[in-house]
Amino acid sequence: MQYRGGFSLARTSPAGSPRSIDGIRGNSAAIVIYEGMANGQVVLVTTEPLDGGPPVRSVFFVAEGDAAKATAIIAEMMAPNERVEAWGPLPEAAVKALGLKPGDYTHT
Repeated sequence: MQYRGGFSLARTSPAGSPRSIDGIRGNSAAIVIYEGMANGQVVLVTTEPLDGGPPVRSVFFVAEGDAAKATAIIAEMMAPNERVEAWGPLPEAAVKALGLKPGDYTHT
């Protein structure tokens, strides 16, 4: 799915059909998450604006293979109006390409 700003996010299900998240914003990047062996996690943060309006979503890439630990790394710096959830595994090759060390993270 194409989003404002040219950002695309898709995840392949076990059957291989792509799934996507609405409302992700970024700059001309495409991300495909393959379920299987991973050395990291993709974590989705949804921020509910305090003044109302549509939620804002951000994607974090965490060099932690365990979904609960990856979520905790990101959740510890989030505000109460932000929901944090593990969205899927991040392949080891992607972790290396992003230059992440264990426990590190980056976001779009």
